[in-house]
Amino acid sequence: MNSWERVVKAMEISTPDRVPLYEMHIPPVIASRILRKPTSSILVHNPEAVFALMMENGLDLDKINECMAEELLALHRVTGLDWVRVVSAYTKKPEILKKVNEHVWVIDGRRYKWSGFSLWDMDEPISYDPDDIIEFCRSSTVEVDSKIFEILRHLVKKVKGEFFLSFDADGSWGPIVSNPNLLRRVLTWMYKRPDAVKTLIEFNTNYALEVGKWAIDEGADAIQMCVDYGNKLGPWFSPKMFREFIKPALRRQCDAFKRRGAFAVLHSDGNITPILSDVVDAGINAYQGIDVTAGMSLKRVKEDYGDKICLVGNVDPRILEFGKPEDVVAEVERCLREGGNRGYVLSASANISVNTNADNFLLMIDYTKKHGVYARR
Repeated sequence: MNSWERVVKAMEISTPDRVPLYEMHIPPVIASRILRKPTSSILVHNPEAVFALMMENGLDLDKINECMAEELLALHRVTGLDWVRVVSAYTKKPEILKKVNEHVWVIDGRRYKWSGFSLWDMDEPISYDPDDIIEFCRSSTVEVDSKIFEILRHLVKKVKGEFFLSFDADGSWGPIVSNPNLLRRVLTWMYKRPDAVKTLIEFNTNYALEVGKWAIDEGADAIQMCVDYGNKLGPWFSPKMFREFIKPALRRQCDAFKRRGAFAVLHSDGNITPILSDVVDAGINAYQGIDVTAGMSLKRVKEDYGDKICLVGNVDPRILEFGKPEDVVAEVERCLREGGNRGYVLSASANISVNTNADNFLLMIDYTKKHGVYARR
């Protein structure tokens, strides 16, 4: 089997030749080790390196996006990962771009800080007005810049049917949780201004639907919905609130993406056990994360939902970062055992964007390729 066939088998809750491998975010420090080049020259998930290129004369965005596509492909060819999470392409050079402090940038008048391998908006409003949100959503039209798919197009031309390709699109919760101040307001509005929450989610979902359907038409095999419905204490909201505000949007997305011929994959950090039955009922094909650091159990989720959805993840990122080699081996063995021989893809449990231990990361992959062969188990 090739990589695409392997992942498709798992998505269909069937048994491939070996357990497929995925990693949704290979941090630049680890990527630099894999590709044997300086971290500062890694472009994927490394906006500071891209910004540095943008500040040089003779910038060619098409060339940057092509280099990112080739970098993604090289990472997966060298490691043997089967599933490529395709990132959005850069669409334009900011009119104003300057570095004002260590890891602090001004981009078109707004300050951003590169911290924890994420780019944070330092000028995000402290407070949001629900009526302004409603007015914005109702007066705005959905517009998708087709240039965001340039990296996807490049990979589709080169490896469609060889590697499994996914693209991100979510409007149910992802855009809210990505803005901490907005998240705090929305959690209050669920009680005080439900009209604002529903209007915002509908607008975000309409945009996600257009992005997702376009990506599928460009050749994506799956749409990954990055939502982070909770933290280590549980979901951000009650199951009742999830069913009222979020589940309808999630269902709309799953239905649309599957009708278009792709798989619908949900990624969430946090312990989402209280709402997982509703998440599954909304129509997802796969659940990526199963956050072990928040107390999620792959064994329990497999027992409860393994006949309905594909499960992806659960290797403890703390062990990948700090464990001894024998700890990594034991952790991978646990996941192979609990994931079973059908409908399972191995990856780190949660986002490993801050991890730096390349040796343990590569050990996880190599051990899985050697010992996750179902015919030998």
